[in-house]
Amino acid sequence: MKSAEGEDWKKRLKALGIVRKRKPKKHLFGKKEKDKDLRKVKSGRLGEDAACALFEENSLVVLARNVRYPDGEIDIVALDGSVVVFAEVKWRRNDALGTPAESVTLRKRSRVIRAARRWLAAHPSRSRSVRFDVVAIRHEPHEVLWIRGAFDAGR
Repeated sequence: MKSAEGEDWKKRLKALGIVRKRKPKKHLFGKKEKDKDLRKVKSGRLGEDAACALFEENSLVVLARNVRYPDGEIDIVALDGSVVVFAEVKWRRNDALGTPAESVTLRKRSRVIRAARRWLAAHPSRSRSVRFDVVAIRHEPHEVLWIRGAFDAGR
């Protein structure tokens, strides 16, 4: 039930030219948008698979993948000897929007750092040395770039 007062504030806002922005409902998305989202998820998984294979080839032990917290996400947590490695994987089709490594912005780095702090708090036995790596994967031409120590937790 809507009250008369509830309708008045909407009319006043409309008269002032203020319109509420709403998110479109998920069922309104067409097949094209769903396909695009599925392609992004699939390419992200393929990139993470490639990064895990690269880590394992270089004697790193993958501890976890896709660690999610409300304020951040870690793509891969690995162990390099006694160093805990938090890796961000970026996959791009080409460099039209910049290189994959360039897309790891300050905001993304801070989200990874917050998630890493949470992970370390949940796994206190693992809190030794820490390193933040970026695995940048470009599809055309194919290139995998592993940037060790790409950023640190100090700001």
